[in-house]
Amino acid sequence: MKKFQTLEKRIGYRFKNKQRLRAALTHPSFRYENSEVSVDNQRLEFLGDSVLGLLAADALMKTNPDAAEGDLTQMKSAMASGAALARVATEIELGDYLLLGRGESAAGGAERESNLEDALEALIGAIWLDGGLRAVRRFFDRHIFQPLKDTEPSLLNPKGTLQEFAQKNGLGVPEYKVLEQSGPDHDSLFVVEVTVSTFGFKGEGRSRREAEKKAAEKAVQSLT
Repeated sequence: MKKFQTLEKRIGYRFKNKQRLRAALTHPSFRYENSEVSVDNQRLEFLGDSVLGLLAADALMKTNPDAAEGDLTQMKSAMASGAALARVATEIELGDYLLLGRGESAAGGAERESNLEDALEALIGAIWLDGGLRAVRRFFDRHIFQPLKDTEPSLLNPKGTLQEFAQKNGLGVPEYKVLEQSGPDHDSLFVVEVTVSTFGFKGEGRSRREAEKKAAEKAVQSLT
């Protein structure tokens, strides 16, 4: 595994408390398999999700002074969508630094969209705690807002967007099917496939609803 210092250089922030960075990169499966590890990234993910919402709302208000509330809401939701955050995490190679349990690692957990999304939100939460608003805003602007400010707002409601597109183009009604459900109850993973005509797209998440949304996001991006 690459040294955390390399990641700090890539994200442009050096942690004062390295344990916060380590916690942000610790998947629940790693803590579950290592009794000496008492913290994973779930609490930081919760914090980071809220911080992300605040920063996105502030940035969009400033850059879209004439936009209506509904349009701002759509833009913010698109920017914070799972597909968008996973793309950012992939760009900074966050998956290379994740601490995963053996089973999760063997199953390709470092590339799972849901893991990347969670880790990025946890990283945002960790930067907020370690460096405050100024530090996390710099990270957000450089790695999230600038690359994603033109993200398609239709990703706000990918299932609805996909159904509307499919019916308008004579492709029938999208059908969702659970392909796999694995993991313990506290950390289940669902893999769902949505079929549109002859096209199939897979998504994964910690709930069936989340996995369906991820699958629909991929279908919307590909088909529209």
